[in-house]
Order: sequence, then structure tokens, then C-alpha cells
Amino acid sequence: MNFQIPQSYSCVIIDNSQIDVKILEHFVSKIDKLQLKGSFTDAIDAMAAFWTYGKIDFLLLDIQMDISGIDVARMLRNSVKFVVFVSAEGNKAIDAFDKGNCFLLKPLNFKKFEDTVNQLILAEHNNKEMLL
Repeated sequence: MNFQIPQSYSCVIIDNSQIDVKILEHFVSKIDKLQLKGSFTDAIDAMAAFWTYGKIDFLLLDIQMDISGIDVARMLRNSVKFVVFVSAEGNKAIDAFDKGNCFLLKPLNFKKFEDTVNQLILAEHNNKEMLL
């Protein structure tokens, strides 16, 4: 029995920097299998809207915001398959890995972003194949 990789993955962006939100939106638009459900510069607004989305595949989340991205991830973790932290603070990576799947350092690079998305999808696919 083969596990089929879904055709698309839902995605939400939360970053207090409008510039970084635009960069991430552009990156998401370049990967056909990612479907952007929403993007936010305010974590409170994002959490309020988040529950209307149901289960999300990818949450792209800044760490340094009015509310810590790590705290946001903790609150939303059961509704998100993959949490990808994005931050300019490399020293936050250790804390981030406790609540997330990956950490991308700003400034963001499309190739690294694309590789991260593909690696997470492939790892999930391989794990499900092993269970079958």
C-alpha cells in the first residue's frame, strides 16, 4: 500500500514585519503545492482567525513578536502539522526546536525555504510509508 502525497498543503504566515510577510507570501506563491490561507502581522489577530482554518499543514512563524512565537506555537501546536520558525535571532533556534519542526534564519533565502518545505513533506511521507 502506498501513501499518496497530497496535492496541496495549507499555510499560514505570522510575522510582525510586513516586509517579511511579503517575502514569505512570495516564497509560498512560488511553490505550487502550498496554498496560503492567511498572513498576519499581529499574533492576536492570527490566533483569533486561526480557528476558522481548521487543521493547517504549515505555520510560518516569527519568534520575536509582541507575543513570543514560541508561545503562539505552543497554543496552536495541536492544529498545525509543521511549525517552521523564522527569525533573525539565531540564538532562539534551540528554544524553537522544542515547539517546532524547523528553524529558518533571516534574511530568508528561497532555496533554503523550498528545501525545508520539501524535506518536511518527504519526512512525513517516509514515516507514513514505514507505518504501512
